Amino acid sequence: MKRALTSLFVFSSALVSAEVVSFSREVAPILQRQCVACHKEGKAKGKYRLDTYEQLRKEIDPGDLETELLHRVTTDDTEERMPVDADPLRDDEISVIRRWIVEGAKYDGEDPGALLSEIIPMQGHPEAPSSYPRPLGVTAMVFGREGEKLYTGGYHEILIWNPEDGALLGRIPNNGQRSYGLALSPEGKMLAAATGDPGQAGEVRVFDNQSGRVLATPFRGGDTLLAVDFSPDGRILAFGGVDGKLRLFQTETWTEVLAVDAHSDWLTALSWNRGGNQVATASRDKTAKVYNVTTGKRVSTFSGHPEAVRGIAFHSNGKEVLSTGDHGHLFVWGSENGKKVADRAKFGGPVLRFVEGRREFFATTPGGVVVQFDAEKQKRLQEFKIASQAGAEAPTISSCASWGTLLAVGTLDGRVIIFDTETGDQRTVFLAKP
Repeated sequence: MKRALTSLFVFSSALVSAEVVSFSREVAPILQRQCVACHKEGKAKGKYRLDTYEQLRKEIDPGDLETELLHRVTTDDTEERMPVDADPLRDDEISVIRRWIVEGAKYDGEDPGALLSEIIPMQGHPEAPSSYPRPLGVTAMVFGREGEKLYTGGYHEILIWNPEDGALLGRIPNNGQRSYGLALSPEGKMLAAATGDPGQAGEVRVFDNQSGRVLATPFRGGDTLLAVDFSPDGRILAFGGVDGKLRLFQTETWTEVLAVDAHSDWLTALSWNRGGNQVATASRDKTAKVYNVTTGKRVSTFSGHPEAVRGIAFHSNGKEVLSTGDHGHLFVWGSENGKKVADRAKFGGPVLRFVEGRREFFATTPGGVVVQFDAEKQKRLQEFKIASQAGAEAPTISSCASWGTLLAVGTLDGRVIIFDTETGDQRTVFLAKP
């Protein structure tokens, strides 16, 4: 009996070792994790692109182990070894790549031109720690439909807070590593998160707002998503990020209705017009644009920004767009012709976040100050200042949200401050840390 069990074990081991290496399950995750950040579209160091099988195949020949790729990941020369300025690939990772090449470098996906991040099998995200060892920067937030809840991005989760007293109301798990944009559908049933792990992976995930159940993951990519928002009728979800593309998905079936190379650098923010037929985008490439949702064509481009654009919103008149950013100006320009109408304000430094309120806009400025600006009357209404922590410099504001008379401000040191915009008073402050 013992001999039979031993023989069975040897036979099973032989079957396992003889199993052909899967590109999508085994090779692609290694390349995505270790190589793609520096070897992808728009950033191909050494003129190598390894972000798709199609591109990788140009660098290897089936069965040939004398390739530049293998040399780069196995050499002891730190000047030549990849990945640069990082730990070398583990022996087991190199062994997987070698076996795959020897076995014919076969592809087990559908589209050889698809990004590696799209063909890697979907997996659940790591569980968030029950208690964070240190605060995380609050990089995304949005109010609930009635203002009774405030959602903020956590570590592989979304945190739900009571804005009145800062009490933790709930946690939505199974999210991307960090959230950089959050959006609630108009009827309040869906919560969308633009997430990512810089240079490694990014995705848009949509949750049922009540149960926290994942409804859809309409997009997975190789880098961070930064902006996301539902159309006014909730039928389309728009998003974009580091790759500069604007994507639109129909929310009933989660099918893509538009994907356009909107910008040559990060798409940092987006905004819907009230009719839901146009989307305005802002970018680090110093431009802002307007797209027609129905046709997918660009309506206008405003190139008058001297530096990166970080915030954008349609004017209530529907004919103009407001945009701001690192240059600190608030520009107004025509949505149909892209021509500058006015330079409405100068905020004295970079504006990282620009949020629309009930009848006004909020711009985050240096020194931990949020400026409330009335676009109709073309004047500042008031300022909300975030106090520095003991012995620390002025805080950097990393997110902002508005609902009714409430203004929520998140900082990189992990705090959330709630203001009353009618009285100007600070209502509560809490550390967004479970």
